[in-house]
Amino acid sequence: MTATTTPGRLMPQNIDDWAALVTSDNPRPQPVELVTDELRHQVDAYNQRIGTISTRDTRSVREAIERAHFENDHSAYGSATCVILSGPPLSGKTHAALTCAFSETRDIWGRLDRAPDDPKFDRSIPWIYVEVPKQARELSLLKAIWTFVGLPSLPSQATASDYLQALRKLAPAIGLRGIIIDDSHGIGQRQSEHSRLLADILKSIITGLPATIVLIGTGFDESGVLRGLAGDQVRLRSARWIDVGKWPPPAQDCVGEWELLGRSLGERLVLPRSTAAVRLTTRGAVRLLHEGSCGRPGLAVEWAKRAASYAVWHDTDLDVAALQGTHAGPPSGRAS
Repeated sequence: MTATTTPGRLMPQNIDDWAALVTSDNPRPQPVELVTDELRHQVDAYNQRIGTISTRDTRSVREAIERAHFENDHSAYGSATCVILSGPPLSGKTHAALTCAFSETRDIWGRLDRAPDDPKFDRSIPWIYVEVPKQARELSLLKAIWTFVGLPSLPSQATASDYLQALRKLAPAIGLRGIIIDDSHGIGQRQSEHSRLLADILKSIITGLPATIVLIGTGFDESGVLRGLAGDQVRLRSARWIDVGKWPPPAQDCVGEWELLGRSLGERLVLPRSTAAVRLTTRGAVRLLHEGSCGRPGLAVEWAKRAASYAVWHDTDLDVAALQGTHAGPPSGRAS
């Protein structure tokens, strides 16, 4: 009997998973008239593996990161520029940032004449992705960045300056270009001595490391991380502050972002039966995507994938009925 393996979930917080995330191959299945369960499974898996859908936000994030790179690479006095992505949960912030990081990493790795993790060389790590720990204290953020790189821990008595100095020395060897810091709003939530120290460390990461820093968070104004002296320096250093997912609702007299999202989803999602249709550009489908997701594009994409799975296994079109047969979030229809 042949043993089978179940593919595990890939995590961007784990550098060892980046090779699969960056170079993932997702061949498009071809619809047929006579559908088998095997083909249904292939189509369902293909749809779930589709990455970020191109939107105004993903383009804006890419442009902002490219501009920050340019300013940081050509700064006369070593000043640092960062990018701030703000928006409600499931608005698409993290996906937009990771799409840019994966694309740049793929380009850099493609120019190497070796494997990025060849043990004879320093590992190529163009981008680092970390989440602010829920119970962040003092050096938590710096330790998370250091852990991502995969090197042995620094001595227990190491200070923030020690970590920054070690990361500065390491950055050229690994080819570091950027660091994504997700859930950044958590740094200032308690407005305690710990949170103020974390805000100072965040400012030191932006100004003290040769990398473009991308901060992702929800409710920066309420959290307080961008208040005070350190917060002001972080906020004013942003090449661009992008409010992700802040789109106007669908309108009858124009083609807006929600209509374009429905069109992009229709071009990417696949159904196994050649006679089945993807109908996500109708006025009813676009309005339902907007209202059912509470205006959050990231949630709308996940909902469309769930509805596509429903259509695949119920042998129906991907349309309003398939969306209604699933839901965008909790049963109440409200996203947390």
